[in-house]
Amino acid sequence: MMRKFILPLLFSVSIIFISCQRMNYTRNEKDIYVNMVKNENSLAFSSFLNGYKAIVLSNNMPDAFIENPDRLLFTDNRIFVMDRSGNKVLMFDGSGKFLRSTANRVGKGHNEYIGVMDAAVDEKDGKLYVQCDAPYQMMVFDLDLNLEKVIPMDDYMREIAVDDDYIYGICYNDQGKEGYRLVVTDKHHPETKATTVISYENVISGRWTSGKSLMPCASGGVYVCLPFDTHIYKVKEGEIVESFNMDFGAEGLIENPISKGATPQWFDRNCRDLNWSIVNMTGNDSIMIFNTNREYAFIMDMYRSECKGYLNWYNDLLPFSCSRIIPTSGIKNGIVYLFYSGSIVDALKQAEKKAAPLSPVLRDIKEKFDPNGNPLIIVWTFR
Repeated sequence: MMRKFILPLLFSVSIIFISCQRMNYTRNEKDIYVNMVKNENSLAFSSFLNGYKAIVLSNNMPDAFIENPDRLLFTDNRIFVMDRSGNKVLMFDGSGKFLRSTANRVGKGHNEYIGVMDAAVDEKDGKLYVQCDAPYQMMVFDLDLNLEKVIPMDDYMREIAVDDDYIYGICYNDQGKEGYRLVVTDKHHPETKATTVISYENVISGRWTSGKSLMPCASGGVYVCLPFDTHIYKVKEGEIVESFNMDFGAEGLIENPISKGATPQWFDRNCRDLNWSIVNMTGNDSIMIFNTNREYAFIMDMYRSECKGYLNWYNDLLPFSCSRIIPTSGIKNGIVYLFYSGSIVDALKQAEKKAAPLSPVLRDIKEKFDPNGNPLIIVWTFR
């Protein structure tokens, strides 16, 4: 069966507008107006990317097969793939050779799990943290995927990230409150009750966009944007150190706040054209790329505090259609996009019909690409 993707997508929930509490936040908030650009072919990849590396993830045995990669973790000549649909974390070497997975730990016994939610690498101590939802527990592995310990947890964490001595998670608000919150805990004592950094209430459940709301920051700390909040927060050492309030104008929530008590049905009818969930925040000190629930490409100039959203964008570096950012950590100056396998197949067929030698770029892709195999990871470098 032909694979439908070359890399994953983006995530979201439906929440009602803004009951947001921000703890310990005292400085550096910026209001960012997002200029929505709808001209044809208005953004070219070459304007912000300048090269790529293609990596094939082998699938030479059943455990190596990826159903849908939710997050990629690069570290120490390893590539970890969080595959929630496949209920496992897979480990490949830096060239894409399959090494191991956690599939043999699925079960109800000692040191086993029923379901996995997310995974994060601890760069400081060389560990892999895997959050499980049944039961609520944190499994800690070394970077060869050997289990070191299992820690019972009180909170259901939908997403996690590890930075320095801190574990961050997105979970439900405390009992009696609707909504979601960002929590932080000491990684040396993760069993202790987590501290709430940001909370967001008044949710309409059941509206998620594919992708991640919690992303490691290349310069340290994490970025987070809770669903339906208009703010992207940078959090470091358990405190908010920077915030960007994203104003999408007529296509956003600041001009179109959602009334308390709105139903999912009302929301689906009236809010489909709004940008209501910011995810997959990726970049470096000068640029941030992110997605929303809509099919736009967003680029923010961090120095100028300017942001544009492009409806029409195209890949002029490779002749393949691309879609979302795949949430990735461990790449200091790059980004990974979703490429559909059908787009690559069509491009190769069109090139071969011309009866001319394939370009070096297409020849390289043809040698590595298997339409029935695992995703072909294409890691792009920022300009």
